[in-house]
Amino acid sequence: MSMATPAEAPLLEVRGVSKTFDGVVRALDEVTITVHQNEIVGVVGENGAGKSTLMKILVGVYAPDKGELYYRGRRVPFPRDPKEAAGRGISIVYQEKGVIPHLQVYQFLLLGHEDKYVKFSSLQIDTMKRVAGEILEELRVDCDIESFMYELPLSTQKMVEIAKAILSIRLEREDTDTTPIIILDEPTAPLAIEERQGLFNDILAMKRNSSFIFVSHIIPEVREFADRVYVLRDGKQVAYHDLTREKVTEEDLFRAIVGRGSSEYLYKPGLEKAVGEEIALTASNLTKNSYYYDISFHLHRGECIGLFGPAGSGKSEIIRTIAGLVGFDKGSLTVKGQTVKADELPHLRLERGIGYFSGETGKELFLNWPIAKNISIVNIGRILLTGRVPVISFSAERKMAERIVKKLRIAAPSVNTDCTSLSGGSKQKVSVGKWLERSPDILLLEDPTIGIDVGAREDIYEVLLEMKKSGASMILVSDDPKEYSILCDTIIFIKGGRMQRVLSPAEFREVTAA
Repeated sequence: MSMATPAEAPLLEVRGVSKTFDGVVRALDEVTITVHQNEIVGVVGENGAGKSTLMKILVGVYAPDKGELYYRGRRVPFPRDPKEAAGRGISIVYQEKGVIPHLQVYQFLLLGHEDKYVKFSSLQIDTMKRVAGEILEELRVDCDIESFMYELPLSTQKMVEIAKAILSIRLEREDTDTTPIIILDEPTAPLAIEERQGLFNDILAMKRNSSFIFVSHIIPEVREFADRVYVLRDGKQVAYHDLTREKVTEEDLFRAIVGRGSSEYLYKPGLEKAVGEEIALTASNLTKNSYYYDISFHLHRGECIGLFGPAGSGKSEIIRTIAGLVGFDKGSLTVKGQTVKADELPHLRLERGIGYFSGETGKELFLNWPIAKNISIVNIGRILLTGRVPVISFSAERKMAERIVKKLRIAAPSVNTDCTSLSGGSKQKVSVGKWLERSPDILLLEDPTIGIDVGAREDIYEVLLEMKKSGASMILVSDDPKEYSILCDTIIFIKGGRMQRVLSPAEFREVTAA
């Protein structure tokens, strides 16, 4: 077989890469991927599948145990650090916000490259601003170079991060013909629905001069925007699809990612649980000036109501009002027949049987605490030994945590493992697990599965539906339309802080599919 010429060869090719940590954990096992000119390559898999390890090898954070790297058909050594990777044309935009809020846009874009703009021991500020302005204009990023990063919308911040990655490559590249390869690690995780579409429109326009490796948990996005996709599971490549030539369904990708079918049966109307007649909560003309107005609904026992709308619609403020995190100016809120005060604090709402799950593990968990203590913190009454002086039963605490770990399939060595060392999906499961054990009468869910893989998401849905079937009432706010279809009995469409329509799940699916 003849060797491909550089013109025919992939822009980048990784062959047979393996990586083991601590001599035990095999993170990657003979993985091979290619990236061609002007394309978006998807890499998907559950947490722990090896995606992040592979990306960190490409940008020089980790060195592989074995494997080969080719650039335009020529074998090259793996980069030793991110700066060397940028010189080869590879840079990464991480999932966690990589911005520094109090830097101005031009300062952030050239952060780490200031040495290139020093003359007579002084920074050439005007030159830096000119370079920053040129890259933003080229990539059609609409923002002022002198704005502070915290002032920008999240989608614009993400585009500035991508611009910084491309600019870093240009400033460090070894060859002026280098084509940027930008790794996007869960780029849409913090974005609202409309922001995601805008971001991808910008990325598609940038394909003319760049290639992208797109790491994501969101299967519909991968199917829509990637040209080809690799699936990793347990460190191995288990599937590959050319999406420009093959018809691949969400179910196909889900099955490849987790090794089993998804719970599509959840969408069948015949299996929807009948809602009880008992009213758990009533909002009547609830108003928070500047955020939402005249919100009214009844939440029944065993019912899940979804508040759906674009960013800034007021949906988040409504659910936070019910949680006691935000007050209200007018109207009334009644919980199990009792009217609650507008300024009632969250712990009093919890005593009324209202739990609030924010979806943000940094707020939900004490990350430096073990799993057991994070679960028991809202269930302390269940592990106390009665007596003149109540004391904690550590045996009961351990058994309670072990029950949750088993039920939610939390990947951890033991219940004494600190949460900071868990994957994103496992952290989210611990957060849900503490509320499962608490069994509140009303559970408020705000982005309950944000940023986690499809397998962990299915496990969480299963537990939430079980809670609902047992009589728990829920209110959902999310940026994932599919989440509403799975969990909700009724969906209220909110726009401009006002109720627009009340939809059944079937009507909602029809509207969002249009």
